[in-house]
Amino acid sequence: MTAVVALPLLYLVGAAFADGELRRRQTPFRVVLGDETYDRLKAGEKTDAHYLGQDRLAPDFVLNDQHGKPWRLREHRGKFIVLNFWTVTCQPCIAEMPSLVQLAEIAARRQDLEVIAVSTDSSWSTVRPLFPQRTPLTVLLDPTGGVGQKLYGTKLYPETWIIDREGIIRLRYDGSRNWADPVVLNLIDAL
Repeated sequence: MTAVVALPLLYLVGAAFADGELRRRQTPFRVVLGDETYDRLKAGEKTDAHYLGQDRLAPDFVLNDQHGKPWRLREHRGKFIVLNFWTVTCQPCIAEMPSLVQLAEIAARRQDLEVIAVSTDSSWSTVRPLFPQRTPLTVLLDPTGGVGQKLYGTKLYPETWIIDREGIIRLRYDGSRNWADPVVLNLIDAL
């Protein structure tokens, strides 16, 4: 008689724990994307904004950084890459830039995360005043839009891509947000 009561109870407790773990892993995605968008993306639907997946390899590219050194995406495999496309003529881009600098400061203390800002502006003199002298944020210049627009299909700025350690695009977020929000690190850790 005890087994008749105990087995279903154990099943229910186990199912509740499994459901709780699933919800814990989904929470940062739901916070960043919103419940409706997350559910639609998870169901395989396309949305006007955002992408969630695990089957698209990020296109490799090489651009020079703010120090004139070439930066190649594939050389950073083994790390999560937060890749932000922006321009100085975009007010939401400028508004979110301090949070990307803060995320880069956090990433500098981690071995598995790098934050990259790709500007489509024509010169370093246009971009440089927006950043502290010794910013931990890697800033790349893409004046022709060859990377953002042609390789990644960016149409509106800002647009941020999160690429996993194997080079797979896991998330694209369209629009500005506070990238220094702890939920962003939770989201990256959940990947």
